[in-house]
Amino acid sequence: MKRILILSIVIFFITFTNNCNKKENNISNNKKAVNKTQKKGEKKLDIDKLDIPERMKKAIKEGKIPMDRVKQFLEMRKGDLPLVKIGSVNKKKINSFLNSNGVVEPEKKVEIYSRLSAYVKKIIKEEGAFVKKGDILALLDDTEIEISYKQAKIQLKQSELSVKEETNNYKRNKELMKTNLISEKDFQTSEANYQKAKLEYENKLENYKSLELQLNYTKIKSPIQGYIIERLIEIGSRVNPNQQVFTVEDFSPLLIKMYVPTSDIINLRKGMEAEITTDVLKGYKFNGKIKLINPRIDVQSGTVKVTIEVFDSSMKLKPGMFVEVKISINNKNEAIIIPIKSIIHKDDKSFVFIFKKMQVFKKEIKTGISEEDNIEVLEGLKEGDKIVTVGIEALKDKMRVKITR
Repeated sequence: MKRILILSIVIFFITFTNNCNKKENNISNNKKAVNKTQKKGEKKLDIDKLDIPERMKKAIKEGKIPMDRVKQFLEMRKGDLPLVKIGSVNKKKINSFLNSNGVVEPEKKVEIYSRLSAYVKKIIKEEGAFVKKGDILALLDDTEIEISYKQAKIQLKQSELSVKEETNNYKRNKELMKTNLISEKDFQTSEANYQKAKLEYENKLENYKSLELQLNYTKIKSPIQGYIIERLIEIGSRVNPNQQVFTVEDFSPLLIKMYVPTSDIINLRKGMEAEITTDVLKGYKFNGKIKLINPRIDVQSGTVKVTIEVFDSSMKLKPGMFVEVKISINNKNEAIIIPIKSIIHKDDKSFVFIFKKMQVFKKEIKTGISEEDNIEVLEGLKEGDKIVTVGIEALKDKMRVKITR
């Protein structure tokens, strides 16, 4: 029994000694593994002097935490990693627009001129007034013309009576001539008097019509519907023939003429809708359509004139306003969309930074149409990818980053 007890003690001592040696060897091997993660030329880290929890020191020494992860952790604690914001790549609807500028013009602009020489008697319509076609804008003094007109009217009536009398005489003498009851000479005299009376009547009639027209010209009228934008005469002033007295513009519809680069003209066609805005009327949007596309290219500028037609029932849009025109030329309902600000450009190529496990990876992409702050990605990304949206300026491929909100 005593011999068995002694043998058991010896076996226990040998087993304990082997376990201690094995543990020391594992620790030594782990330390060697930790040391191997140090790159050549780099300063060796003193684990015991690091400002980290003791359990982490122990794990590093035992090789449970790789040295490169230790360095990343230390860098993050120092705050040396760049801060970025991350966004998801999604599929959305996107529209591509052609943007241009132009000046609002009326479709019709008519300059009205005086047709006779006379004094201005009365102004009926002022600048800014809406007038219809045929409305009287001003009256000229018609005193002299009125007198001449009345005299011409009397003379025409007298001439009309003379024609009737000579016509009856001519007809009667013509019947008498058939029965030889009147001489040839007397018949010819009556015929001549008849023809003369007719000529005098026609002359009086033309004079009457001329004075009637002049009397009508004393009423200056608008030839179109629109707004008076200029009044160039005053009461008491004398106007002369072919002197401009008013300007009237038709505001329905309004026109906007813009000049589009040749490269963009292939995307436009007559009837396409346009959205019009102006800084003068903030918050207002007006709808228009392409009315005309000039078939000729301006050689000097390389542009094509495009005319937009706008109907504005509110009458807020005015000729002379500088406006911005936006025309939708392409749209897609399902497209990979990212913010334009998340793209960097280099050597005519486009890149983004994809985010994976606290690292960013530079990726080349191909882009398509754009709308405001977003752009379509044709190649290089898929739905659900995470990309850097803010903070791309300081990034490099495979760089570690910190996320900020």
